[in-house]
Amino acid sequence: MAAFISSVLLTLKNVFHAAVAVIMLIPVLLTMGNAGNPDTPVIPNENATNSYINEYLDPDISAHRSGAGIAPQNTLMAFENVLKNSDTLGVDTIEFDVQITADGELILLHNLTYDDTSNAEEAFGKKFNFASLITLEEAQVLNLGENFKLNGEYPYRGLRGEDIPKNLRVVTCDEVIDYIEANCGDKEYRYIIEIKSIGIHGMKAADKLYSIVTERNLQDRVIWATFAPSVAAYMKTQHPDMPRSASVIEAIQFYFYFRMNWNLNDVSPEYVALQIPYGSSALDNLINLGTREMINYAHANNIAVQYWTINSEEEALTLINNGADCIMTDYPDMVYGAVKSCK
Repeated sequence: MAAFISSVLLTLKNVFHAAVAVIMLIPVLLTMGNAGNPDTPVIPNENATNSYINEYLDPDISAHRSGAGIAPQNTLMAFENVLKNSDTLGVDTIEFDVQITADGELILLHNLTYDDTSNAEEAFGKKFNFASLITLEEAQVLNLGENFKLNGEYPYRGLRGEDIPKNLRVVTCDEVIDYIEANCGDKEYRYIIEIKSIGIHGMKAADKLYSIVTERNLQDRVIWATFAPSVAAYMKTQHPDMPRSASVIEAIQFYFYFRMNWNLNDVSPEYVALQIPYGSSALDNLINLGTREMINYAHANNIAVQYWTINSEEEALTLINNGADCIMTDYPDMVYGAVKSCK
């Protein structure tokens, strides 16, 4: 428990630093327009050496949390669904979240606790069931389809004990990647793997993820991400050969340089992608991160631009036409249809 409290305090400290950076950006937001000009031409970056920068109107489609709108998120069932329906979902990149357990296993889970997506409160007799305090074996009693809602119903609610299928139980990062690589046929999926553990636990998760990826020689197909500044700094220094997205502070710095039209080379960015929100995921466009001008600026600096979580066809079409490189969505079939309509 002491280690967990320490990691929380460390994260709060880093969140404070990020908040200060946001406050410093406010004058820029108030004094400059941010709507973007729809007549701005898209500037192809044909000389890009960054493999995550895609051709115009052909962004990667990423199943966010393995397709959380069409199957229980971050479960083997969801990955099975993506692979079995590749022709209709059009997924190129699979996104999921990882955390470290009490016994050092790297499991898939978005929230810090199992409470929201499973029957954890019932199973453990309490709230706040943090992944870092529960072993993998203990977590196997959970039904990760408990609160999944589809067409107004909960198709997996109430499953307990032996009635819980294996593909709805807690799954490890190793198992998921091995399943995908063994069942993808000729297709090579890309991965976006976000570390959700914070502080010390996040650093342990980073080390474990690095081992999993390098043992399978997948470095060129995996982008790792985290919202925790301390974990981002750790991964940057300890595993610099692992392609990563910009940290929160780096993304703020990028936006500041873009809005001021400064030379980004002055800060020598080391990330390969911006993974940022848009539209309803970005405070209803209080800050518009999806303009052609900004995407052009990123591409000119050899940086890919990947957006979350796009569950609106209108937003998807806007980003496709503005030159986005990847669209993360809970509904990949919807985005796949939008991409096809633009060609």
